[in-house]
Amino acid sequence: MSESLLTVIDGPIARITFNRPEVRNAVNQEMINKMRDFLQRIENDTAVRAVVISGAGEHFMSGGDVSGFQDALSKTNEERRRDFEARVQNAGGLFAVLGRLRQPVVASVRGAVAGAALGFVTGADFALCADNSIFILSHVRIGASPDGASSFYLPRAVGVRKAKELALLGGKMEAQEALACGVVNWVVPDAEVVPRTEALLRKLVDAPRLSVQWAKKLMDVSLHNTLERQLQLEAEGFAAAAGTDDFSEGVRAFMGKRPPKFNQGG
Repeated sequence: MSESLLTVIDGPIARITFNRPEVRNAVNQEMINKMRDFLQRIENDTAVRAVVISGAGEHFMSGGDVSGFQDALSKTNEERRRDFEARVQNAGGLFAVLGRLRQPVVASVRGAVAGAALGFVTGADFALCADNSIFILSHVRIGASPDGASSFYLPRAVGVRKAKELALLGGKMEAQEALACGVVNWVVPDAEVVPRTEALLRKLVDAPRLSVQWAKKLMDVSLHNTLERQLQLEAEGFAAAAGTDDFSEGVRAFMGKRPPKFNQGG
């Protein structure tokens, strides 16, 4: 039996692939635990410059594996409540690690993006999708409520009113609406998803590492900070970047009117 989650460090890129195409990559606890452990391994690895998440086959991910919920139906309501609280908290540990990564995260999307999958897409730093992709927050259809950090990231991406439409009514968005709402950065033909993803990853890994990491941090925390705190962080970030060889190279290249060659030193 093939592995349900594929993880590999490919030079400067960490690649994560949901690998259950026969069930549209529905995620289970084994996949969650493996992905969390992998992210914990790479989060402080300076050689890893970017992370990409994708799904095997024609779909990104169809949310939680509902077929795995059936065993819980024989339990009492209270037992089931405790069981699923533990499951969702366990998944929350994965999203906590994903949210604190210094490396930029790219979601490369084809086909279905349902349920908790929206947490992976809206929680990524960049997302591109095929023009046939469908986005749906479908928990209400099985009598559940949103999980997978979708209730955190989705309102920030699309606004609270649109997020409620998706969560309370189980509505769906097609690719162009997802683009207009800010769920994804780009919509491309299905055949171009992989090459466009690779081009984006190349831009990220070729950029100066500390500049990228500080830019990500500054944008992530800005909505929660006072102006004074944000200005202080800007000073700290600029100072940290200015202390690198990449900064020296960037300035010299700019003044010499030539392309910079970053990541040659510290």
